[in-house]
Amino acid sequence: IGRSFIDFVHPRDRNTFASQITSGLAVPKIVNSTMVCRIRRYRGLTTGFGVKDRVVTFMPFLLKFTFKNICDEEKVIYLVIQATPFFSAFRIPNEVVAKAVPFVMRHSANGNLEYIDPESVPYLGYLPQDVTDKDALQLYHPEDLDYLQQVYETIVKEGGVPRTKAYRMMAQNGDYLKVETEWSSFINPWSKRLEFVIGKHHIIEGPANPDVFQSPLSDDDKAKAQKFREGIVRIMNEVLTKPAEVAKQQMTKRCQDLASFMESLMEEQPKVDEELRLDIQDPDHSYYERDSVMLGGISPHHDYTDSKSSIGTPLS
Repeated sequence: IGRSFIDFVHPRDRNTFASQITSGLAVPKIVNSTMVCRIRRYRGLTTGFGVKDRVVTFMPFLLKFTFKNICDEEKVIYLVIQATPFFSAFRIPNEVVAKAVPFVMRHSANGNLEYIDPESVPYLGYLPQDVTDKDALQLYHPEDLDYLQQVYETIVKEGGVPRTKAYRMMAQNGDYLKVETEWSSFINPWSKRLEFVIGKHHIIEGPANPDVFQSPLSDDDKAKAQKFREGIVRIMNEVLTKPAEVAKQQMTKRCQDLASFMESLMEEQPKVDEELRLDIQDPDHSYYERDSVMLGGISPHHDYTDSKSSIGTPLS
């Protein structure tokens, strides 16, 4: 009580809201007018007094405006607003709809969206002011454009199409729902050129995400998500994980154990087994007699008594 109503209106809807009031005051004969508008939800105090820390959310409403003159001591004009909330028409993913309310969209010959029914809001999730003057062709699924091109060719030749087969249209949350459409058009009688196309759309099946009002990812959100993905890949490839650290410690211990074992072997004097001695007859009889090597208890030398290197030579 006592607050300005426009404080509760979403910033993107304030211009539309103000122009609606202005036109209502300028043309008093209009008894009431309507618009779709997002209104801020009350954040409440259920979690204490940290209201400022909670996320601000908005909910779509259909507003009906009525101006009333109240003559008391002085004449005062009151604005009466009847607000009806919008909810998504779908409850489950890919819901098959039996009795959906059809809605109308009109776009010009260059695809510019000029009008969309407020009845479309619970099905598509768009507010009319958000998509007006946008490219209507961007709402069609890329894989259905081939079929829709044929439909538009028929519209131009015949003036309309009684009803198309089902094709996909994008909802506000980025998912697609299936629609069938009755098409009509207006041809300028002087220029003989198509001025605009009107589609009466019938919803056949809902989107995979039934909440059509859920915000899709913005470009910033997509960039942030990609940054996190790259960070995860970098962590997996660069940062030393705990299992890797444990493995490294285990490997270090194994290396230390192996080094100790090798040192013990080096320190032990090999025992010569007389039965394992082999006589190697060297044709030269001169080069290797004093250079025979002791290897694992086997001394390859020519003469037992002539070599002094067989007993004291450590392992190499």
